[in-house]
Amino acid sequence: MPTTTYDHVSVIKKATISYDGRCSSHTLLFDDGSKKMLGIILPCDEALEEYVFATHTSERMEIVSGECEVKITGEEAFSYYRAGQAFVVAGESGFALRTEQIVQYICHLEG
Repeated sequence: MPTTTYDHVSVIKKATISYDGRCSSHTLLFDDGSKKMLGIILPCDEALEEYVFATHTSERMEIVSGECEVKITGEEAFSYYRAGQAFVVAGESGFALRTEQIVQYICHLEG
């Protein structure tokens, strides 16, 4: 069974907020030096058809709830992801994301 909590972590108090508050996340710092971001993305609409994100380090995006379509830089088409699935984006790259519902995620910073 997947873990639903993280123990013994530090949390950066200030959230990372983008797209006028439509996306927000908090960074978790672990004793071993690793980092994760817990976040939420609000649904797209006629004013915002997709979100575009850049990566500086390799990221594994784990979908905790909701569903979305993702197109990683260099790919031709969007792929579908839902709760329990994940996708990996290389460092110095990026991805576009579309969703019609709230998506909660864990970004595992792997680089």
